[in-house]
Amino acid sequence: MTTIRNLGSSACLAILALANACERNATNAPAESNQASPAVSAVANLALTVDGSGYHPASFNAPANKPVRLVVTRTSDEGCGQQIVFPSLEIRRDLPLNREVPIDFTMPASGSVAFTCGMNMLRGSIVAQ
Repeated sequence: MTTIRNLGSSACLAILALANACERNATNAPAESNQASPAVSAVANLALTVDGSGYHPASFNAPANKPVRLVVTRTSDEGCGQQIVFPSLEIRRDLPLNREVPIDFTMPASGSVAFTCGMNMLRGSIVAQ
């Protein structure tokens, strides 16, 4: 406060005018959106369940050349679904019982991405569209 008093009336008016202009710009600025950015919302979110009989669903479609988040949940201790393997992507994940395991990757331009259990007995795929 002491500094402003010593500036003189013209300097104080200039500071007040600047503060007023800044306040107007802040209130006229567009409100920030709470929506996800296009890059985030462009991710294909897929859910996969594995139990003693296999993957459910065993096949998905996903957009070509786009990021995918596959969330895998193992719901049974029976069978060989304790791991999921994506051979072409060199991804291998352990699947704890009743816990969601997110797996992020990008779909190829065409074809499909195969996945199997750790013993290669259960099989599934994600097809690029």
